[in-house]
Amino acid sequence: MVRTLMEVDKLQVGIQDDGIKTAIVNGISFQLNEGETLGIVGESGCGKSMTALSLMGLLPPGVEWQSGDIHLNDLHFKDFSKKDWRKVRGKKVSMIFQEPMSSLNPVYTVGKQIIEMILNHENIDKKQARARALEMLQLVGIPRPEQVLDEYPHQLSGGMRQRVMIAIAMSCNPEILIADEPTTALDVTIQAQILELMKKLQQQLNMSIVLITHDLGVVAEMCDRVIVMYAGEIIEEAKIVDLFDQPKHPYTKGLLASLPDINEQQEYLSSIPGMVPAPGSMPSGCRFAPRCSMVHERCTQSPPLIETENKNKVRCWLYDEAKLEVMTK
Repeated sequence: MVRTLMEVDKLQVGIQDDGIKTAIVNGISFQLNEGETLGIVGESGCGKSMTALSLMGLLPPGVEWQSGDIHLNDLHFKDFSKKDWRKVRGKKVSMIFQEPMSSLNPVYTVGKQIIEMILNHENIDKKQARARALEMLQLVGIPRPEQVLDEYPHQLSGGMRQRVMIAIAMSCNPEILIADEPTTALDVTIQAQILELMKKLQQQLNMSIVLITHDLGVVAEMCDRVIVMYAGEIIEEAKIVDLFDQPKHPYTKGLLASLPDINEQQEYLSSIPGMVPAPGSMPSGCRFAPRCSMVHERCTQSPPLIETENKNKVRCWLYDEAKLEVMTK
């Protein structure tokens, strides 16, 4: 039986100006199961990274938790203090950021940064923590790990720095790893190595992964289920095979159509016209309507997220309207 590890319940985060709340992530709900990889995809500005930061309690200044909750086993993140977050962050939930050079501290050695994480969460001494740090560097496949422990981030390549970030994230055996665009700054060969490493560690440690990306090729390679976000909302959720074989939402279809096809000679790639609306400038009704080629009169109303076949979900008036009328009464 599949066990739900984390549940996000109507999460809304955003900004407040003169008492007016503006949502950046607008009431999203989803589950993360034990041992699965869940992808979250969409264009820049869709709310992917803000969702990831919410799961870690790392919202930037000016952005606040407005409503909803996140459940991890018997924990409720909504009520967390800074002290509570420090206990969970790194121990139960860890994160890999997209640019390791700006995430690692340039004035501390690699070993010191891994050891600090371990000492914050484990009841062991510095000698044991250093041994654990060495073990983690070996686990993520870094050559000459003894020397790398005493080196600084600028002495390492981009791929090596990302492996160090994974070593730090994994050093306390978290249940959930959040990876925010973990391969964006890397070349194609190193990208493949990092993704393969993440899959290997997941199998060894029975870890769940939330993968934030705009790269549908990475999604196809890594994920079991996919959430498609647009303008701060979930507009489609599906198993990986269903998403690529039978996408439902016009936005998802547009993303897939923009991928190059090696079997066809294409002079131009397909694109979705327009841009993601900024928070506070959302259109009324369906948020994708101004860019949608299938827009119709009912799109002036905001569509709910409805369940389709195979327990997939879509937020669009084009699907199952008879069922929809029953569900919304």
